[in-house]
Amino acid sequence: MNIEKKGLLFLSYGSPSSKDDLVPYMTSIRHGRVPTDAEVANLTHRYDVIGQWSNVELQTMAECQYNRLLILLPSIPSAIGYLHMKPSIADAVDALVKQGVEHIIAIVTAPFFTSLGTGAYEKQVQAAIGDLQGVTFDVIRAWWDQPSFIEYWVKAVSDCINDTKDVFVIFSAHSIPLINSHNADSYALALEESAKEIAQRCDLEQWSVAWQSAAPHGQWLGPTVAEAINQALRSGAIHIAFVPFGFVSNHVEVLYDNDVECKELVDAGGAVYMRAEMPNCDETFLQAMASAIIERIHS
Repeated sequence: MNIEKKGLLFLSYGSPSSKDDLVPYMTSIRHGRVPTDAEVANLTHRYDVIGQWSNVELQTMAECQYNRLLILLPSIPSAIGYLHMKPSIADAVDALVKQGVEHIIAIVTAPFFTSLGTGAYEKQVQAAIGDLQGVTFDVIRAWWDQPSFIEYWVKAVSDCINDTKDVFVIFSAHSIPLINSHNADSYALALEESAKEIAQRCDLEQWSVAWQSAAPHGQWLGPTVAEAINQALRSGAIHIAFVPFGFVSNHVEVLYDNDVECKELVDAGGAVYMRAEMPNCDETFLQAMASAIIERIHS
């Protein structure tokens, strides 16, 4: 197909800009189930702690990444859509079709694939296209294996630990429910492969992969970050460094789940908490997405 008829669909989770956004945002996340007052209060507290309501950067991070990414790409029609906020994925698909796009290349700001995660975006793209005549799409399901992804995290880890001695590094990502063991296995294997490469290039002596931000009910992929912290403390580590490389930017699951909850556990164990800087709009990191997109454009 002629490259002129291809378009980019940039997909992200969405982030609330005000407290008024919370109930519809949480209702979308819960597939139409309205959150309880306690659930709203809990998430409100977390956002209060990280300064979500006054921090424009946190509110618009995905838009910033999108705009910076476009600089690294050939000039093609593009649109941004969110899984749980506006503009929706359907809105973004409609915008691309109006620009004359016949084949949509979608990429999600999640470097590792899971059917429950990345797959949810893919289903919404499929539903949005529906019965549109002459419009096709494909999704870049993972892009963690791009050299720039590893390059960014090697530098971030190296900068974080510097010459620190007695450090235990915990690579973390969002846990997933153990509904489909094959899906969980492939997700875990990809993360472990990536973490191993980063650890080897950083000459790390002590490190592990752990899972965070699980819901309080059901069975989830482990070991948990709490278990990894305990392992690090038992090993005698004086410093425990977190690398939340399953995520792409500062947001509540890093700034609260890591920097508040994990830090409290590390502090209680008598060690020093450290964390690698998140990519946010770093050009090296965004080049990983750009390279994956360019490969797909020309495939």
